[in-house]
Amino acid sequence: EVLVVVVIIGIIASMAMVSTRVLGGDHEMDQETKRFVAVLAQAREDAMLEGRDVGLRVDARGYDFLRYDGRREQWQLETEDAMLRARSLPEGLEAGLWLESRQVKLAARVAPTERTPPQPQVVLMASGDMVPFELRLERAGTRELRAVVGSIEGKFEVLKNDAVARR
Repeated sequence: EVLVVVVIIGIIASMAMVSTRVLGGDHEMDQETKRFVAVLAQAREDAMLEGRDVGLRVDARGYDFLRYDGRREQWQLETEDAMLRARSLPEGLEAGLWLESRQVKLAARVAPTERTPPQPQVVLMASGDMVPFELRLERAGTRELRAVVGSIEGKFEVLKNDAVARR
C-alpha cells in the first residue's frame, strides 16, 4: 500500500510540474526575447563605437544584421562578427514587425545579389539613434505574445501578452 501511495504522489507531483510550466508562460519565448534585446543592444553599441550604421533585417523565421559600406554606398551582410550572425527562431515561434504603428509584410530573407542588395527594415545609427520599431514574437497555437519596442533614443522595452494588446 505504501508503494501505491508513493506512486500516486509521484504522478500528482509530475502533473503539477507540467501544469506550472504551461501556466507559467513560455520560457523559450522569454529567452529568445532576451537574446534579441541583448544582441540588438550590442549592435547599437558597435554602431556607435565604430561610427558605422548597422541594419536589422527581419523575416517571420528569424533575423540578421547588415553594415553600411560607405565606399560602395550599399548595405552588406554582417559576416565577421559572430554576435551579429544570422539567427533563426525556434520551431513554432514567428516574428512580426511594426514600423510607425503599421505592420510590415515580411518577405523571406534571401541571399543578396548585385541586382538585389540586402535592405534593412530597422537602422541603428552611428549616433546611437535608431528607427523606432516593434518586433512581436508569437507561438503558433497559443496566446503567448512578446513584443520588443525600440525607441528613437535607442532604448528597448519588453512587453508580454496583455501589455502588447493594449498598445
